[in-house]
Amino acid sequence: MGSRVSEWEARAIRKHDEEQARIAREQGLPVRARIQDEARTARRRRSTEIRASEQARQWDRQRRDIHPAFVAERLAEVQAEITQFVTLAEAVPDAEPDRPVSILPVRRMREE
Repeated sequence: MGSRVSEWEARAIRKHDEEQARIAREQGLPVRARIQDEARTARRRRSTEIRASEQARQWDRQRRDIHPAFVAERLAEVQAEITQFVTLAEAVPDAEPDRPVSILPVRRMREE
């Protein structure tokens, strides 16, 4: 800082600084790549959500045009019936407990 250095000292300092900058750049590459990948994924997810909500909004606006009033009423009745009577079937154990059990492979989902 303000002091004079010889030409070979200045060259050695520059070389050292360039080496440190290269090391820092190499260490930052994976982090930078991960951040860019996360940003790309978030943009893609956000655009998909926007597209889906826009399409749902358009369907809601067109619903009255697609279905006349009597059809819409009948659809509402059927929907109410479906939500009232849907139940799961009773669980039935296997008839042969000695039968070998095959364990299926499980793929792990990538965390976002």
